[in-house]
Amino acid sequence: MSTSLPEESGPNDLELRGTPPGLPTYAELLALYPSAIFVGAYSRISDDWRKNNSKKAKASHWKAGKGVANQHRRNGTNAGRHGLIIVHRWTDNDLKASSDDVIRPDFEAMLRALRQGRTAAGYRLDGIICTDQDRVQRTGSAWERFVDALNAQPGRLLWTPSGSMDLTDEGDVIKSGIMAVLNKAESMKKKRRIRDWHQDLILDGLPHSGPRPFGWEEDKMTLRKVESDFLYWAICERIKGKAMPTLCAEAKARGLKGSKGAEITPTSLTQMITAPRLCGYRGNRGVLAVDEHGAPIVGQWEKVCEPAEWEAVCATFKPGSTYLHRGPLAPRVTGKPKTVKYLASQLLRCMNKVERDGEIRICNGSITGSPTKSKRSPYTYGCGSCSRNNISGPMVDRQVTRLLLAKLSKMQVTYRKPELVWPQEETLKTLADRLAGLERRWMAGEVGDEQFYRLSPSLQADVKNLRAERARWETENAAGSEEPADIIRKWRTGEYDLAQRRKILFDVFTAIQVQPGQKGSKTPDPHRLKPIWA
Repeated sequence: MSTSLPEESGPNDLELRGTPPGLPTYAELLALYPSAIFVGAYSRISDDWRKNNSKKAKASHWKAGKGVANQHRRNGTNAGRHGLIIVHRWTDNDLKASSDDVIRPDFEAMLRALRQGRTAAGYRLDGIICTDQDRVQRTGSAWERFVDALNAQPGRLLWTPSGSMDLTDEGDVIKSGIMAVLNKAESMKKKRRIRDWHQDLILDGLPHSGPRPFGWEEDKMTLRKVESDFLYWAICERIKGKAMPTLCAEAKARGLKGSKGAEITPTSLTQMITAPRLCGYRGNRGVLAVDEHGAPIVGQWEKVCEPAEWEAVCATFKPGSTYLHRGPLAPRVTGKPKTVKYLASQLLRCMNKVERDGEIRICNGSITGSPTKSKRSPYTYGCGSCSRNNISGPMVDRQVTRLLLAKLSKMQVTYRKPELVWPQEETLKTLADRLAGLERRWMAGEVGDEQFYRLSPSLQADVKNLRAERARWETENAAGSEEPADIIRKWRTGEYDLAQRRKILFDVFTAIQVQPGQKGSKTPDPHRLKPIWA
């Protein structure tokens, strides 16, 4: 007995999963075919073009799933040849398997069923049938996991059009291992051919193989005048200093949208006007494509602007914003973050009196550190608001440290270690128990695949988010739960870095006021500092 699919069985690959329609119950099958071999059928395809390309799909009345349906039809034919009964179908549509970080939901479900020995509907599994070994295996680790699951119960086989394989038999294991190596080599060869093909397009000056870029016709060679005129206007106006929202407003006023029909936003427009193709160049993995002499390769398509204009408009953006920094496969460039170099920066507040709006007021500006050329005081703290209150940096850091350590010593006398209990611990435990219970019932066959995959994602997300929140809470409260004596020891031994020391300062002090110094005095005066304790 075998189950096969009609020539056109439907547009939804979800119909190709689970127990085949019309199959008798397991008890009825045993009564009808007491010596039958019950197998599961697996189907996988890497790229379902009907699913991913709506234009191509218009030529076919199948919207998705045709490739995996064809495989299941062949599985049904081959099952009939070998006298097998297909009791369950697993389908991974539009999923590559050449990388270990790709999760194939139905492949994982098949392994669980093999380990349990039965499908979710209770049918016994005597093996697996597929159209080729590489449908199951494209990486060594995936194949090893499949073999372990298949051999969890003795006597089970793998069927392909060429016959059955006993993966406990030395000869079949060697044969399958050779096929695994060949499949891996074939996968690597395909990737290399794709890379070579893209490189050939670059060297021939031809456009990329993706969708139509904004500004060009479908051939990607000829300019679309309305769009290309706007691009050139936007480049010129951006060079003059116009803001991106202003340029986007003009695009909307002209009735223009992106090549896929989306609204033009500052981010998308930035990508458009900094793309190297505008001046005839080509980007490849975040860098300009160049020839053997290091000169940019010029494409055959019509260009919007000259290279100098393209370079000028790119210069108006920060590093990390342009097409070469944010385009497909490009490395993300964010620049060096601004870091605080001095211990008491921004904790100090200026107490200098200044005149504002006809009134004498306290400046209260934030005081930060900056380097000097003085050997005696290599850096100073100065007010950036009134620019009239400066104080020696090393002296301030020494005095602040003394104040901090004295305060911590006093706190140690009355210190009692607090009990840290995260407020949502019970909520997390309840959700984690509920998820674990759902998984147990699913693995026991009490919950079907459809119900499990519908309920588990939201529970998994909630548990994951709560655990991350608890970890953040524990990290944030760890410093507050340290014993003052431990803080003193780590401070003195240099175990804390600058960021950790600054966090401790801001926990202990609300601010430190800095009184203005006496004019002409060159002796640092610690009495100018007044701590405001937290």
